[in-house]
Amino acid sequence: MDTFLNGLWVTGLCFISSGLTSKLLLHIPNRYLGLPSISINGITLLIAYSGVGSVGLLLGYSSFSILMLFLFLNLALPLFFIDLNTGYLPNILTYSLLWVGLLYQGISLNGNLISAFYALILSYVLLVVMTTIMEKIRKRPQMGRGDFKLIAACSAWLGLLDLPYFLGLSASLGIVHFIALCIKTKGTLVSSIPFGPAIICSAMVWLFVSMSPN
Repeated sequence: MDTFLNGLWVTGLCFISSGLTSKLLLHIPNRYLGLPSISINGITLLIAYSGVGSVGLLLGYSSFSILMLFLFLNLALPLFFIDLNTGYLPNILTYSLLWVGLLYQGISLNGNLISAFYALILSYVLLVVMTTIMEKIRKRPQMGRGDFKLIAACSAWLGLLDLPYFLGLSASLGIVHFIALCIKTKGTLVSSIPFGPAIICSAMVWLFVSMSPN
């Protein structure tokens, strides 16, 4: 009976989340950035959410953990697609992700609000300092300020202990994205890439690991 109810719970989350993500992608770019709406096939989103929910159920994640994973994705997936398509990370979504992350740390049995605060402050300050130094050396912009905010928001979800792994995987995925783009453009010089997708993928991986019941 519990298995059936959990399956029903996750199925409901999948339908609600795919619909919410579709609406955010339709309205956020136009309303807050003055850019065209982004349309993603609802079935594709439903399959993506169903995959996350199914893995969570199979690995024995609690209903609370699955709910928080879905809340993270409800905000992170729109940021992923908006940054990938426009190069912008809307503050309305980034700040929401930050506050929900702090809420998660505050109400979770294994949460640590102090660690979350340290992680978001340290990650933001560290990136600002490093990027400022690199910009002075190379005399051109190195990283968007929206990326700083997104990293800080994701750091709030993960806490201080996971911060090095999160940043390391983000950088690695960013490099892979850059190389793939160079190959796709057949050697044409690629001056910049949207870093948001790499940040979000890394955060999702480590969030899944940190919530693991095993």
